[in-house]
Amino acid sequence: MENRICSRFEGGNFRHPSGAVPTHASILFEIEVPRFYGFKEVSLVVINDRTHQYHRLKMDWKGMECGRDIYELDIEIDDVGLYWYYFQLESVTEVQYFGMHDTGISETEPPSWQLTVYDKEFTTPDWIKGGIFYHIFVDRFARVGKTMLKDDIFLRDDWGGLPTYKPNEEGVVLNNDFFGGNLKGIINKLDYIHSLGVTCLYLSPIFEAYSNHKYDTGDFTKIDPMFGKLADFHRLCKEAEKRGIRVILDGVFNHVGSDSVYFNKKGRYEEIGAYQSKASPYFSWFKFIDYPDDYESWWGIKTLPSVNEEELTYVDFITGKHGVASRWLEEGASGWRLDVVDELPDPFIEKIRKVMKSSQPDSLLIGEVWEDASNKIAYGHRKSYLLGKQLDSVMNYPFMNAIIEFVRNGEAEQLDTVVTSILQNYPMCVVECLMNMLGTHDTQRILTALGGKDLSHAPKEEQADTCMTKSERQVAIQLLKMASLLQMTLPGVPCIYYGDEAGMEGYNDPFNRRCFPWGHEERELVEWYQMLGAIRKDWTVFKEGEYETIYSKERVYLFQRTDGTEKVVIGVNRSEEPFRMDVENEYRDLLESKTVTGEYVLQPNGVCFLGTR
Repeated sequence: MENRICSRFEGGNFRHPSGAVPTHASILFEIEVPRFYGFKEVSLVVINDRTHQYHRLKMDWKGMECGRDIYELDIEIDDVGLYWYYFQLESVTEVQYFGMHDTGISETEPPSWQLTVYDKEFTTPDWIKGGIFYHIFVDRFARVGKTMLKDDIFLRDDWGGLPTYKPNEEGVVLNNDFFGGNLKGIINKLDYIHSLGVTCLYLSPIFEAYSNHKYDTGDFTKIDPMFGKLADFHRLCKEAEKRGIRVILDGVFNHVGSDSVYFNKKGRYEEIGAYQSKASPYFSWFKFIDYPDDYESWWGIKTLPSVNEEELTYVDFITGKHGVASRWLEEGASGWRLDVVDELPDPFIEKIRKVMKSSQPDSLLIGEVWEDASNKIAYGHRKSYLLGKQLDSVMNYPFMNAIIEFVRNGEAEQLDTVVTSILQNYPMCVVECLMNMLGTHDTQRILTALGGKDLSHAPKEEQADTCMTKSERQVAIQLLKMASLLQMTLPGVPCIYYGDEAGMEGYNDPFNRRCFPWGHEERELVEWYQMLGAIRKDWTVFKEGEYETIYSKERVYLFQRTDGTEKVVIGVNRSEEPFRMDVENEYRDLLESKTVTGEYVLQPNGVCFLGTR
């Protein structure tokens, strides 16, 4: 223990504050080095990720305590960006280094700690903090009234039936089977959604398009007629607002549909599209390799021609004063979730943010990022999502994957590592808006992920025919209670994928996009989610409360959230042994409505949710 280099600051990164910092903020670095090493000088080495410049800053010796020399340095950084740092240790005869991962002293440049510096003026919408998202795949949620028929589509009359997944004779999955879910259906279920504690609806694309998923936009200016009319959207936003619920939309701005007013490959639209003529006003939006049939498309899918987001007319169409991004805010939306944001140029994202905040200052901009968004490299370029000029926050896939791994396999240390890393790397205003989901339209259903067989690489036919046995399902339900408790209480905003709370199963697309089982819900789960939603709404600590890990070993994960007036303790025990802990103050068991004091036993494969205020 005496030989270990350490710091009085918690968090393991030798500085205070330990998380992301705003520009011009004071950052105090402190390192305590055992005297016997013989080092006479210690420096902080800071690397600018953008310029790759190294800055070696000599630290001040502050004295010796318990055989350790204490060095400190207080700095401010004026420029936003990503920085890396480690320590350089010098004796009379040698230079050595100390960095992260607890690798000890080395003779070569060590792994560095990350330091995120964001714009001090960066703020995020307050209304979403402490709330709950509810993600709806519109065609499969609920239907009211008749569905307007379109050419070349198949309207199903078997709500809840297996979505079509087999390709046609040309080997193409058309995604043209519809069950009739619409905006009126969502309006009709707003009271149910409100009962879950939801404060924000996140809708899959609602604009005119050929497919059932609508990621092949046909016309950004129109609601798809199968989903309803503009008046229905207005009513949805107004009725949701009455219940304290806002609406954000899915912005698919990297590509459009080949069957669109802009490309018009099938000639369905009256206006001349880029595929039809080089004289089309949209021709410059696309990148043709050999006109007209060879063109760039999203992941090579020819029904999704890629758009050039640097083409000025397209940029203005989306981000102009009366462009798509601001127009739908004026129609009633409160924000956007940007699809495949990794594939959007930085200036394009910045312009979206600028026009949104100009039109509606408290609008919300979320990005689809599957990794740590603070240091993401996409297509060879370091992204700058979270520094104040682009996104408000992101979808939190790292949390999702870590929660699933812990609940399935007991990897408590891994979960703690992921949570700690995100909290250290992201600005706190970003953390408070994180979209914490357990599943989406792009992943298998959470119930299947927790309790089903691993068929991620199995043929579609096998995925279609497989569901859990009764006993597997009962185990999965208990595991989902654990996962959802973590989802609802970790920093950020939980996002329920429609039907997860009703016990829906399903492997990957399209089996994760089945119809909501109205009248056949798993009531045990629905009531569980309603209880968690009510608790979350009643406790302000989930809005901006600080996080601290209490224990993360031996298949047990225990943490607390605190603010000035409230404190909650949340635990999940994935071991087969009881976990005992001392409760110093009097707490309320929020799941069982009883008082807890003294020793508390977290039962094997059990959970706890304690609160005091």
